[in-house]
Amino acid sequence: MRALLRSLAGTAGMLLVASAVVFAMVRSAPGDPVDVQLGESGGISLSREDEDRIRAERLVELGLDRSLPEQYALWLARMVGGDWGTSYRTGQPVLDEMLDRLPASVALGTAGFAVAVVLACGLALLAGRRPDGPVDQVVRLATLATVAVPSFLLGTLALQVATGTTGYRIAGPASLDRIWLPALVLGIAVTPTMSRVLRASLVAERGRLYAVAALARGASPGRTLLRHVLRPAVGPVLILGGLAFASLVTGSIITEAVFTWPGVGLFAVDAIAAQDYPVVQAYVVLATALVVLVNRGVDLAGRLVDPRQDARAEAVA
Repeated sequence: MRALLRSLAGTAGMLLVASAVVFAMVRSAPGDPVDVQLGESGGISLSREDEDRIRAERLVELGLDRSLPEQYALWLARMVGGDWGTSYRTGQPVLDEMLDRLPASVALGTAGFAVAVVLACGLALLAGRRPDGPVDQVVRLATLATVAVPSFLLGTLALQVATGTTGYRIAGPASLDRIWLPALVLGIAVTPTMSRVLRASLVAERGRLYAVAALARGASPGRTLLRHVLRPAVGPVLILGGLAFASLVTGSIITEAVFTWPGVGLFAVDAIAAQDYPVVQAYVVLATALVVLVNRGVDLAGRLVDPRQDARAEAVA
């Protein structure tokens, strides 16, 4: 019970610090949303006096005439109370806008993560059967080449090929016939790191006494790898995979923009361009909260997969 309370207090503290950092970063950007809105007034010519008057009225209306600490305290109190503010750009409640788009981002992130898990496990098992062998060398070169390609370039190339060969629709609502391509790009982008970490963990576990004993009892290398070595080797990858999943759900801004996927990432891109403070702040806080919660979940899953972690923690305590 005490550990649970300590964990909850630590999570709340991290979110509070993250909210202050996000607020300071967003508000330190040059310009303000009123300048953007006046610039989008459709070319209507205003006198200097009218522009100053409209600007002052709009600042009061948005609450931007107050001091930054006062704005932060008010925003934080409303966030905790479930009022995430109103989008300057759409005029709709930010929470409703986020909830409308979050399922599309979760679906894309989950599909991309599934692709990454399948590819990473397959490549790691192939490479881990014979460390430094020909297959391991080929897998290493392939993963290094993939890491060198930026995700936006990979997405753009994949989009050009898919639209020319399969008639892939670049615009439209979130649907099954549109999700496979951005999910594949996301999965490929995450696969190299996960596969190399899992491969290294497999090789380390293969040298342990229990794996050597299994081989001495006549178990084949493949059976030893799958039945005895894979489970304890997954522990380090769980932490990496959890963080990768959180980043795929809320951090795939570039991929959502390239494929015009209607998720929270694309919504955040539009908000950044319009300096829509409530949306940008809510997006970053949401992403931070997801990363923290997934990290806590990964810690718990790691203890379930490898109970030796609890023993090591008790030994340290």
